[in-house]
Amino acid sequence: MKRKKLTHGITFFVTAETHEAVRKDVDECQISISELMRGLIEDYLYGTHFYSKPSLGEMEIEGTSNEEAEPNE
Repeated sequence: MKRKKLTHGITFFVTAETHEAVRKDVDECQISISELMRGLIEDYLYGTHFYSKPSLGEMEIEGTSNEEAEPNE
């Protein structure tokens, strides 16, 4: 039997306008809202967006804590 890879859900709420805009974009890209959100979260966690958290390696090199570190630019 195959085990499920994605087992922990995240729920959040947006305005009707935001939902409509996101739905329009994901429909055009032929992906689900879940796929979009997983991609955005991974981008945030692994440092591919300007608002991403600094990686642990960057903090060790710079000698700063996560609270002190500046976002990647």
